[in-house]
Amino acid sequence: MYTKEQLEKYPYFEELFKSRDISNVIDALTGLVSRRHMIGFIRHLVENKVPFTLAMMDLDNFKFINDTYGHEIGDGVLAGVSGDLVRDLEDYGIAGRFGGDEFIMVGECASREEAESLKQSLSVNLNQLKKERDLCFPLTASFGAVVMNPDEDYSLEEYLRKADEAMYVMKQKAHAED
Repeated sequence: MYTKEQLEKYPYFEELFKSRDISNVIDALTGLVSRRHMIGFIRHLVENKVPFTLAMMDLDNFKFINDTYGHEIGDGVLAGVSGDLVRDLEDYGIAGRFGGDEFIMVGECASREEAESLKQSLSVNLNQLKKERDLCFPLTASFGAVVMNPDEDYSLEEYLRKADEAMYVMKQKAHAED
């Protein structure tokens, strides 16, 4: 779970906490930044032309996990993945819950190589989480990322669409390999 101190290093959140308590900014289940405030944060970065990498992650077959093992196990998976995101992004940026089993990450890394390294780290953590919790089902995720280029004049919506499309391509590739 994020703390106020972790988020205040970003001017958007520093300003936000002048009028809101952290409990109004954090998703209760995951401890990540809520979708609403992640969108606000990204909008702030785009408007101020701050370079960043935007990544989206979707847990594969999460409906199967909930339907087969129950929502308590599913919630545990979401909480575990969220904890990994907070830890792995500590030096790069922040993560939020975009909805259901989808996560959104904004990192200061502004190169494809750094984004790929982060993706590999998160994939390793999914395997570790599976072992730690003795889960008997596959735990994988699809990722999509886009690097913000300050010279391009993309809107927040265009960055979200591009990251979502990249995630969908990866998900389709994974299904084709099954």
